[in-house]
Amino acid sequence: MTATATRPPTPGLKGNTDFLLLWAGAGLSFLGSRVSAYAYPLIVLWATGSATASGLVAAAAQLPYLVVQLPAGVLADRVDRRKLMVICDVGRVVVVGLVVAYVLMKGVHPVPLAVLGFVESSFTVVYRVAERAALPSVVATEFIGAATARNEARERAAGLLGQPGAGLFAALSAWAPFLFTAITHVLSLLMLLRIRVPLQSQRQTPHGNVWREVAESLRWLRGQRFAGIAIGLIAVTNLLFPIMQLAVLVVVRGNGGSEFVAALVTGSAGVGGVIGALSTPWWLRRTTLPRLMITTNLLWACALLVVAFATAPVVLGVAFALSAGAAGVWAVAISAYLFGVAPEDMRGRIAGAVTLLAYGPLAVGSALGGAALDLLGVRQTVIAAMGVMFLLVLFAAISPGTRSFRQEPKSDSA
Repeated sequence: MTATATRPPTPGLKGNTDFLLLWAGAGLSFLGSRVSAYAYPLIVLWATGSATASGLVAAAAQLPYLVVQLPAGVLADRVDRRKLMVICDVGRVVVVGLVVAYVLMKGVHPVPLAVLGFVESSFTVVYRVAERAALPSVVATEFIGAATARNEARERAAGLLGQPGAGLFAALSAWAPFLFTAITHVLSLLMLLRIRVPLQSQRQTPHGNVWREVAESLRWLRGQRFAGIAIGLIAVTNLLFPIMQLAVLVVVRGNGGSEFVAALVTGSAGVGGVIGALSTPWWLRRTTLPRLMITTNLLWACALLVVAFATAPVVLGVAFALSAGAAGVWAVAISAYLFGVAPEDMRGRIAGAVTLLAYGPLAVGSALGGAALDLLGVRQTVIAAMGVMFLLVLFAAISPGTRSFRQEPKSDSA
């Protein structure tokens, strides 16, 4: 398959109105999504006191990362990406409006919130895949690395503001976080409608079978040896991250903390994430992707050790910031590498496949984490997670795919 651009992307990032509109609109969208995603398990835990119920609601909201990714990637390559993102914004406004109405009338009940959270998150997954695939349409090739770093920093900033924001709104009322989310999606929609350029090239070949196209993207990824190892590590960290997050919530609640204190602690991840994402070009100029992969994931494992034994909110917050900073560096580095070498007419499917493989485990981690915390306690659960992480980092370090990376295409770093 080949593609031809309808117009050359505007060079640079400053003064690139279409990039700035896409960047800011998606930023507002991600902020709203972070607030609601964090609010679902938070209000359930404080209403029921059950880590299992909270984990299952979180798992439902994260399940679309497992089941919607691949269809979303196909959609992002087949249909107008701007229209697809518009539909997602409108859909999320409707869904979170239903959450507000339900909580006002019926209160906090896990099952209905799990269903609504799944639907909202499905729209978010499709939007996210389409937005990532659209980036090269508004940014010249040589600026993809820098644009990816800004996008990752934007998402980390959304986490920085979204988690304490969810806690603050939830402390006021259980429905308040979702009203805020609806407002952000309306603003995102208004910015999206102002983008002037097409968000994908015109394909010269007709669309084929959906599953054949999905298989094509998976075959392409399979041919990227180092990328496979990197995505596997991201998948494991995202399996363990919900355990870490739920553990912190349980510790804070068990020590008499409020929803806002819990959100501030986990929200410190946003600080580390923003710093990590923005510093990635600096790191890429000074080290290799394999070394960066090993170092950042070792730091992540060390942060789990702190969470296993700490109870003070400040210490837990520092551990969260450290883990998110490492994750921010690594996410930007591998994303810039993949999108720098991916074929244009496969970017949507590749984005969907990568996000499926990397973020699909979030739902499993939330469900298992909640049950493990209720059955085993915080310390034993987190120590087990830390042991798994150290073993996988060791495996990645000695893997032939890591050692032979110098033979593969280099990333476009900034």
